Amino acid sequence: MALSTIHVGCTNFGRGRLQAHLNCKGLEPVACVDINPDAARETLLSLDEDVSNDLPNRIYTTIAEAKEKHDAEVCLIYTSTTAHTKLIIESLNLGLHTLCVKPVAVNQNEFRQIISAVKENPHLMLVQSQNMRWNPAATQMRDWLREEDGIGEMLGGECRFWIRQNLHVGEDSRQPDAFLEGLYFHAGASHQLDQLVAAKGLPRHVTAYVHSRQDPVLAQTGVWGTAGGQALMEYANGAPFSYTGTRAAHVRMLEWSGYWMFHGEKGDLRRDTGHLQLFREGKCVEDIQLQDVYPGLREDDRIQLDTFADAIATGKNRDWLQGTTLDTWILMEACNESARTRERVDVQSFRAKLLA
Repeated sequence: MALSTIHVGCTNFGRGRLQAHLNCKGLEPVACVDINPDAARETLLSLDEDVSNDLPNRIYTTIAEAKEKHDAEVCLIYTSTTAHTKLIIESLNLGLHTLCVKPVAVNQNEFRQIISAVKENPHLMLVQSQNMRWNPAATQMRDWLREEDGIGEMLGGECRFWIRQNLHVGEDSRQPDAFLEGLYFHAGASHQLDQLVAAKGLPRHVTAYVHSRQDPVLAQTGVWGTAGGQALMEYANGAPFSYTGTRAAHVRMLEWSGYWMFHGEKGDLRRDTGHLQLFREGKCVEDIQLQDVYPGLREDDRIQLDTFADAIATGKNRDWLQGTTLDTWILMEACNESARTRERVDVQSFRAKLLA
């Protein structure tokens, strides 16, 4: 039986997520929340999927009002980044399992507030939405990194990411990614590095740098930590993993998934978007082409939402899903911490301080 759900944020980016919500089997939208109810209603009426439960007439301006009118168990948040922390805390304190699009917070103080609300509601799940870990190509990479018939113990790896991304969203308008410090790692690099955390957990140390760039055409105005970054991670066994990424916005060179290479005790892995190869003893033993990011990310999100619903209903992968998505935020902030201080960060100690 589907879990009754409040959907927060229906326009712009939220429109595609609302369609994914309607497509999933485990969550049933019973109410919507948006600061512009008229625009939200127009969005609902324009969707391709059938809108049930008289949803266009169940739009409210706060989660509290929606919860008062409807017996919901879950809340999905797809609003502007600057509103995430406040809405997450409201949702948890109303007794709702909560999934919020990344990043859940824009600084360490906000994250600590969220963790305080999580501790006050230990029976509830909080997941940072990281939709790119769910497509078949990402799932296969994770399997080869985790399972016995994959590469074995990781000895090293790398990811390179080049995205064409103009941060203007209209005339003289910019996404929060363009004006909030440190948002490249939280909103750009997290797409890739979340896949690493999902498979291998947190590294022991990280040393990171951010790119300073000014390109007004792309809404890159020199705000610290918004244009791109690089990081060297070190795992407990000494394995290094390097990451380089940019919002250079010249050509769509490597799409969203980037280019990956892993070296393991038993074999090696190479991935270029949806093309994956597994090597052993000098031979390519697997060479497959799988679906990478789906158009509009709707199917990626649909898979994520059904997995979230199943974790709530059955407990399956609950700790992994909540823990690894929040750990992604911690790793991204550890990268920012390293770049600011120009020092190597002990990630586990950093994590302990944030969760204290």
